[in-house]
Amino acid sequence: MEKKKTTFNKRRVVSFILLATLMMMPVSGVYVHVTHGTVASHQWLHTHVLFGVLFVVAGIYHVVYHWKVLKQYLTGKK
Repeated sequence: MEKKKTTFNKRRVVSFILLATLMMMPVSGVYVHVTHGTVASHQWLHTHVLFGVLFVVAGIYHVVYHWKVLKQYLTGKK
């Protein structure tokens, strides 16, 4: 039997990062708000900022990677 070679799929990784950070941003934001002024709040604030940066970077990469398709969709051209 021949083994199928798997390749690294950038779209899958970027989509997973976007999904994971999208789910964690509200969780960490609420936790920062609930524990306001404590040591845990500062730690969760840094975590929240890290998730935000990852979300923005992955979002920009996603838009740049799909720019042609997005442009066609917005202009209505095929």
